[in-house]
Amino acid sequence: MGATSTWATMKNLVKKILNRFDCKQKFFRSLSDNVKVLDLGCGGGANGIVLRAMHTTVELQGLDIEPQTNLPGFYLFKTVDLDSGVLPFSDNYFDAVIFTHVIEHLRSPLKLGKEINRVMRKGAKIYVETPNWTTAFAPSFGFHREQHNPFNFYDDPTHVKPWSKHGLFEFLVQSCGLNVVKIGNTRNWVRLPFDLIILLYGLLTANRSYVVWSFWNLYGWCIYGVAIKEL
Repeated sequence: MGATSTWATMKNLVKKILNRFDCKQKFFRSLSDNVKVLDLGCGGGANGIVLRAMHTTVELQGLDIEPQTNLPGFYLFKTVDLDSGVLPFSDNYFDAVIFTHVIEHLRSPLKLGKEINRVMRKGAKIYVETPNWTTAFAPSFGFHREQHNPFNFYDDPTHVKPWSKHGLFEFLVQSCGLNVVKIGNTRNWVRLPFDLIILLYGLLTANRSYVVWSFWNLYGWCIYGVAIKEL
């Protein structure tokens, strides 16, 4: 029991250290308590769970195209098709916007930009994350396909368009009217040695999710952008 407890403590410590270098979690930590946050395409609320663990008093509004029955109770949820380009909120309402792994699923993301700007108050920030355009050239790995999880961009049949760093920059500037603070790759450099171990473990245990999780970081599968509304 003691060895199990020690191992769990070590795992949590390593995870905590690695998360210090995670781009999205850095953004979450930069937010203040009591802020109003919009989670665009919130899904099951994975972002909100991490954010709430850091800031227990944030107000979280979630939007998604389908009802989310397993969404945590601290979310205020509305069903919205983001391709409509209309957000059901008043002007200058939110302090922060989370927009992760959604833009690549939209057919008309550009008209959503003005709405994002409208609902952000002055000084509000946005975090956008999406697959890098290079994922269109990644191998479509046939390792236990029945476990799902994409290697290649088009492994996910709902993906519409991959984005480049400059394309993401232009979306934030031209469509959203925001000032870009950072554009980059989400690769966590500190995690790389662990990824090699996790990748091998995933292959040996026939666990595609482990293999994909480590491959994404090793390959630099995702890009991100952070921008602020200054006007």
